[in-house]
Amino acid sequence: MSGQGLVGAADMRVPEEPMSSHDDQDRAWFHSQFISLSTRKTGFEWQAFVNDLMHAVHPGDFVAVDPSGRGDKGCDGWVGGLMLACYGAGNPNQRYVTRKIETDFTTALKYWGDSMDRWAFVHNNANGLPEMAARAVIELRRQHRGSVRIEVWPPQVLWNHCAFLPRERLATITGSPPSDHPAGMSYIARCVESLARTRLVPGLDPVGEVAHGKIEHNGFGPEVADLIKRFQVHTGHVRYYFTFASPGEQAQVSENLRARFAGHRALLESPDAVFHALCDDLVVEAFRGGGYADKAQQRSAALMVVTHFFEKCEIFEAPGEQSRAASF
Repeated sequence: MSGQGLVGAADMRVPEEPMSSHDDQDRAWFHSQFISLSTRKTGFEWQAFVNDLMHAVHPGDFVAVDPSGRGDKGCDGWVGGLMLACYGAGNPNQRYVTRKIETDFTTALKYWGDSMDRWAFVHNNANGLPEMAARAVIELRRQHRGSVRIEVWPPQVLWNHCAFLPRERLATITGSPPSDHPAGMSYIARCVESLARTRLVPGLDPVGEVAHGKIEHNGFGPEVADLIKRFQVHTGHVRYYFTFASPGEQAQVSENLRARFAGHRALLESPDAVFHALCDDLVVEAFRGGGYADKAQQRSAALMVVTHFFEKCEIFEAPGEQSRAASF
């Protein structure tokens, strides 16, 4: 081993109350958005996401390794004796993940062993590792006990390493959290217009009222459930917009949002991830042209519009609907 030791305690310490300077809404949004982004990123997107976070936590100390040329030789990033191996996949095959854990560790030990006190497999499955892969980790720990500390970092652990970052620095990685106040009408209009660009599909069913208990029925985590409840009190601003909209605009926007919902639901296991993905889509598409500088207002507008249609149309499952239950 190199003798450089573990990362200093001050560098890796996680406060007992992460983000204590942020209010409850910020805390709920940052954490749920972080987990959602983690489960949605795969391949090199996931590795870049991890690298951005590590650069933010260890500015100037974290070393990212470019895999082009001769390859990274099993090192996706290094800081103070800690070696990272990143793996992002939506539905990992357990044989492939097991083989990757074994080969990534063996390769890193061969080429970087003198600089490796800890090795962490950083993956994006918030539900954990497949059984076979978990056994591989346990076996590696048994074989290398006393020489290298072998760790597993799902999104929850990665979050613990960055939760204390200042609000502004976290926002550059995860996106800006919503404002404490309702978004302005111009921001709402941009979100609606971005959803209305696709031609209206004829023969739509009428939009029904949200069923009682819909939030609980869909199994949202407490943070996303709280966000929805917070923004339900602002959806009157979206309804007000539609009172002056052109005929059929709300139905057109509703249909397009349903299509987006169906696409995300087919790829993502978590209802929280689907909700955040819909909001992220709106922020990116509605404000990509610039001219709307307040990013908190952008996020608020997207949350208000998605929450409005959560209340008014069939995105997500209503109590009593069994056809979609298997999706989540």
